[in-house]
Amino acid sequence: MARLHAQWCAVVRIALAALTVALLLAACGSTVDGTAVQGTAPTVDPSALDPGSYPTTPRPPLGQAGTDEAGQLVEGRRMAGFVVGPWQVDPALTQIGAAPAKVLQRRNEVVQVVWPAMLARFPSLPLVAGFVSERTSANPGDATLLRNAVLQYPFPQTATEAAEGLASGALNIVDGGASAAMTEPIRAVPIPGHPEATGALMKRLEGTASVEELTVVSSRGPYVLIQVVQFATPDRAAELAGRVLDLQGPLIDTFVRTEPAPLAALPRDPSGLLARTVPIKPGQGDTMSDADYDPAAALQLEDNPIQVGTAMQDAGVDAVAVSQTTLYQARDGAAAQQLAQTLGDDVVARQAGQAAAAVPGLAGTRCVRTEDADSLIARHWCVGTKDRYTFKAVARDLNNAHQQIAAQYLMLGG
Repeated sequence: MARLHAQWCAVVRIALAALTVALLLAACGSTVDGTAVQGTAPTVDPSALDPGSYPTTPRPPLGQAGTDEAGQLVEGRRMAGFVVGPWQVDPALTQIGAAPAKVLQRRNEVVQVVWPAMLARFPSLPLVAGFVSERTSANPGDATLLRNAVLQYPFPQTATEAAEGLASGALNIVDGGASAAMTEPIRAVPIPGHPEATGALMKRLEGTASVEELTVVSSRGPYVLIQVVQFATPDRAAELAGRVLDLQGPLIDTFVRTEPAPLAALPRDPSGLLARTVPIKPGQGDTMSDADYDPAAALQLEDNPIQVGTAMQDAGVDAVAVSQTTLYQARDGAAAQQLAQTLGDDVVARQAGQAAAAVPGLAGTRCVRTEDADSLIARHWCVGTKDRYTFKAVARDLNNAHQQIAAQYLMLGG
């Protein structure tokens, strides 16, 4: 009897397994508009793929930066993964505002970090490279803004001199009409746990609105660390700056600087992934465009760095290239498909996206239409996979997004 029971159980298990496989095959045999297919390689109709004017063959190896100026860009992008993102100290600070992440190459670009009048005592010292990350709160009714920047100088003493000059300028702004319309004198604010940092609280008018802005300056080895917090109470601003410094100091200590080796010798595409990414058109983009990133650095460019960071880690992403399209190198094909699913789900949930037509000729792709709540400008977001790669494109015109995805698929050997 026991033997018959065991045989019967075995038969049931086999039947259930067969039923499960049949159901999965049936599910994979049909698609729903706007939903990526999981678990199978996308079917392709090459005759229906339209890349438009986008190139479909990889670029030759990109080689070295070639010049010190180009090398500064590469070094600044390398620093991106070692600069604390605002969401790392407050998970609500994920919204990309008016100032997205960027590389800094010259002294005068520091005005993109601090109020310009604070540079009056900031010395003209050689800047190797810098990086700044800024986010605002995604919570309705909370206008908090946090900006975190790291400036790299050739020597520790140079960084100390630069930080002291900037801190002195922050505490001694003279409102001569060109600077902020300050409503109160600048006030020094201590930063919890960081006596080495100088905090300067400014209260000023921006139009008719009253703005409280805390600027915090310190140095650490060859680096100047700057935090700026707006639209928060002084205590809250000092707390946020202190939490950034808790993480930023130890993190930047782990960065391997290129100096004193020449920046011009830095490789533009160390992973080789950028050469296989649809390139941005000449004259377009910014300091973060057409670049190769490690996963931590790439998060500085993501709309939802917390969720995408988890998804990238789960998918074993080890390199990301950002150009006309964004290309993620995942652990394997299954991981790439799961990453694509997560990226699409995030856009739908966070931006109230609506399903749009998938890329013609490329089953398994997913496109979503979103609309900016303020400008009412529509954008189309598409994602696809091939082998271990996930790739996405964003464009106002759906056909343009389709062409970018088609070109990227073909560039990967489709």
